[in-house]
Amino acid sequence: MKYSVILFVDSSLIGGIESHLIAMSKLLERYNIMSSVLFYQDHNNREFYHRLEKANITYGFAGGNLKSLNEILKMFPRSALLHTHGYKASIMGKLVCRWQNRPCISTYHAGEEGVGKVYFYNKLDKLLSYFSLNFAVSNSLTKELYNAELLENFISVKKPTKPRTLRSKQEINIGFVGRLSHEKGPDIFIEAAKHSASTNLNFHMFGDGPMVNELDLSAVNYHGQCEQQQIWQQLDVLVICSRAEGLPMVALEAMSHGVLVIAAAVGQLPHIINHLSNGLMMGESSAQALQKQLKNVEMLSTEQKLYMLNNAQKLIQQRFSGEQQFKQLDRVYNTSLLASLPNF
Repeated sequence: MKYSVILFVDSSLIGGIESHLIAMSKLLERYNIMSSVLFYQDHNNREFYHRLEKANITYGFAGGNLKSLNEILKMFPRSALLHTHGYKASIMGKLVCRWQNRPCISTYHAGEEGVGKVYFYNKLDKLLSYFSLNFAVSNSLTKELYNAELLENFISVKKPTKPRTLRSKQEINIGFVGRLSHEKGPDIFIEAAKHSASTNLNFHMFGDGPMVNELDLSAVNYHGQCEQQQIWQQLDVLVICSRAEGLPMVALEAMSHGVLVIAAAVGQLPHIINHLSNGLMMGESSAQALQKQLKNVEMLSTEQKLYMLNNAQKLIQQRFSGEQQFKQLDRVYNTSLLASLPNF
């Protein structure tokens, strides 16, 4: 059955959800499915808008309230499916689709519960999952929802980047890439950098977020928000020291680009990273655990590192290229559309 997809999101920065939206738009395009991005409201997220334009992805804005979304959706045929991302868009999308008797599909990305209003909205969003068909990016998150199934993140896989050899006496560039917020653990990364006794390790941070003015960035090279392609050219090792996660897109991107991943055992990461086979796992999200794995990186032989990097790239090609994920999306899209059609 022919359908189109409206990817509805609330976005003020660039992070995993934003990267996911671009990957999903390109995946749907690959299978000749029309899609567009609709923002909950305009947060002046110019860098992300620029990336959408560069990828030739159509986007527009709702007015940040139920009435505006209701009027916008009335202009679309019933074959245009609303697929929400992020708790604000998810709550609003479910309510309006319920009012119009339209199907709603939601992807739940966040592994963290949040605090204050964010905690309340996350709880409400999960309760409202009863009114949509749902994807979650980790097994643990799937168990907290109604009508949910695991949909692992995916990336646009191009020709694999040749892994770096990381010779033993060469300077190793260690990176943190992501939102500078408590759940992502930028403070853990900085603490490990401050207490690193090795002169071979060079620490880099990429990203922006609410903690940017609280962090002591003196021990790292802080680059702010950058294009992904520029980031991977500068790094040998990516660190994911999050306190909570779903399945971070940066892990997949790093593995695809021949960058070794050190990850905390949170969210879906233990199901992706196999210690000393395709990356390194930390026992906990702490500076001490990170320092231990950084020492391991320095002690690994060139052959061991290349073995892990090659295994990581094979995994991305086989499991995270989008082919399996599109089959899931297409099945759920068709199921939701058929369920919403009137009976004759």
